[in-house]
Amino acid sequence: MTQTTIRRFVEHSWFQKFIVGLIILNSVLIGLETSPRYMNAFGFYIDQIDRIILFIFVLEMVLKLYAYGLGFFKSAWNLFDAIVILVSIIPSIGAAFAVLRALRILRTLRLLKNIPKLKIIIESLLHAIPSIGWIGVLLVIIFYIFAVIGTNLFGAGYPEYFGSLTDTFFTLFQIMTLESWSSSIARPIIDDLPFATVYFVIFILIATYTTLNIFIAIVVNTMNELHQKSLKEEEKHIKQFVHVEHEQLIEHMNTMQKELAEIKTLLKDQTKNSKQ
Repeated sequence: MTQTTIRRFVEHSWFQKFIVGLIILNSVLIGLETSPRYMNAFGFYIDQIDRIILFIFVLEMVLKLYAYGLGFFKSAWNLFDAIVILVSIIPSIGAAFAVLRALRILRTLRLLKNIPKLKIIIESLLHAIPSIGWIGVLLVIIFYIFAVIGTNLFGAGYPEYFGSLTDTFFTLFQIMTLESWSSSIARPIIDDLPFATVYFVIFILIATYTTLNIFIAIVVNTMNELHQKSLKEEEKHIKQFVHVEHEQLIEHMNTMQKELAEIKTLLKDQTKNSKQ
């Protein structure tokens, strides 16, 4: 079989759906392995099915390597699949690697590639990493400013939360996540120091709501850019297809015109011959 045939086979929609079904089934089986009851009753069958699924995944990688050649390694998603499959194979080498069996659940991550909607989300997050990194820098600056202020204001009275800069950083992180910040941290301090209300409210507004909305805006904007880019690429492919079809149609019409002209010439010659 040629590389083109194999490529069409592995890229076909039914084959992709088959792989997605195997990934889901394998994930369920790995989850069942955590239950002693199911393993006692069906452990042998679960292990055998797991080996068969792993063999199919390895076969899929081999087919893709043959179909794409060195181009296989140019795709980050293909490399991701290869790493996941390699991690799944290593535990079967020997007992020394048995501890890595728990990492077989990483096969579930292959759904990120095989389901288009999830793939778009992950690609959007990856493309947004530079901007998200700057949000991280902004958060560090905000945390540092409020950590210094909080340590100076509340460190003496509440050392368990603001006794040192590191303690204050962790306290601010807890406040940012809104985890019991009001009952266990803010209200006891506000009861003694009412002006602390301003400190906590301003920090939550900046660190939690504003920064979170910026993060969401960046991800949504990146998703929109990728969507527009994919639409432009699709439009480009459609234009190229239409252009090729148009050229072929014109060529076909020219050929038909030549054939019609030849037929007319033959008819005229036959008419002249018949008159003579």
